[in-house]
Amino acid sequence: MKKPLFIRFKNTKTGGAEIYLSRIAQAIYDKNPSIFSSGDYSQDSKLFVKIPRFFPSFLAFLYFLYSYEKFHKSHPNFLYFSLERVLHCDIYRAGDGIHKQWLAIKTHNNPFKKFKSFFNPMNILYTFIEPKLFKNAKKIIANSQMIKDSLIEYFHIPPHKIEVIYNGIKIPKAINKAKAKESLIHKFPVLKEKIFILFVGSGYARKGLKEALIMLSKVTSKQWHFLIIGKDKKITYYQKLAQTLSLENNVLFLNAQENIVSFYQASDIFLFPTTYEPCSNATLEAASYENAIITTKQNGAGELFLSDTILENSKDILRGCEILNTLLENQQLLSTIQKKCAKAVQHLTLQNHLEKTLEVIKNL
Repeated sequence: MKKPLFIRFKNTKTGGAEIYLSRIAQAIYDKNPSIFSSGDYSQDSKLFVKIPRFFPSFLAFLYFLYSYEKFHKSHPNFLYFSLERVLHCDIYRAGDGIHKQWLAIKTHNNPFKKFKSFFNPMNILYTFIEPKLFKNAKKIIANSQMIKDSLIEYFHIPPHKIEVIYNGIKIPKAINKAKAKESLIHKFPVLKEKIFILFVGSGYARKGLKEALIMLSKVTSKQWHFLIIGKDKKITYYQKLAQTLSLENNVLFLNAQENIVSFYQASDIFLFPTTYEPCSNATLEAASYENAIITTKQNGAGELFLSDTILENSKDILRGCEILNTLLENQQLLSTIQKKCAKAVQHLTLQNHLEKTLEVIKNL
């Protein structure tokens, strides 16, 4: 049996893909997993690509790609499991989505963005690599049906070659919303007697924070507070936008938080009108803590929930406002949807995810 070798360009100790890689690698190896990387997890020097610090991002990736392909050609006895866009591997997990689809969404009806993206070296690299990667891989793991459909639509990949395995999450054993709310109110007294609406994500533009703020500005009730967790270089812009929309008394910008579980547990509604997300872990985790999920069809995680709370896209402002008004005015309906959202993700345990992934590996 071939020994699995995992591939990730920048394999740091944080990040969703890196946490996933660590879990699946340890499930096979227990200790000292074999990872081909330029990051800080490679145990074997021959699997570590040292990239000159002065290289720009596209040149660093190109150097990594060259090093990997050279290694791949001279070491045929591994089973190559890649989380990175490379030209050759046995299994590719499309956790970062489909770059061609993301570009189509990003530049839709915007000639300037289309022109600008054409001259981005990373866009050129990814669009060159993706068709070859998908053709050469023996198996592709998609983390949502949305990604599987995109692979078929954009690249005509045979459906039997694609396995849908949703992200695995830690399912809470018990939820005490009242206690969690009490704890947050003690820290932020302004939250008293309010319904908590939560947003989690760094990179506000793609994840729809602007659209979320506009939706909330049109909500009739003011018995809510919007908690924003995550980082962004342009956070000042969003803070000013909240003031312009007269939301400054109903919004808290909390930056990144170490104990994010306490916010999932205390909140009531997870508002995430993202432009593109293959399968948002934050969405799944918020649902597991009994949050009513409002997201878009461009979030692969959204396909697990009631269509009544899923928006066509991030620009579906009026529909989002309508859903928010309904949930804020009807506590019984809110409670019902919270329970249904939690039930929808109960099967997404880490154990189930690992078992399904290991089955794909064993079958090859």
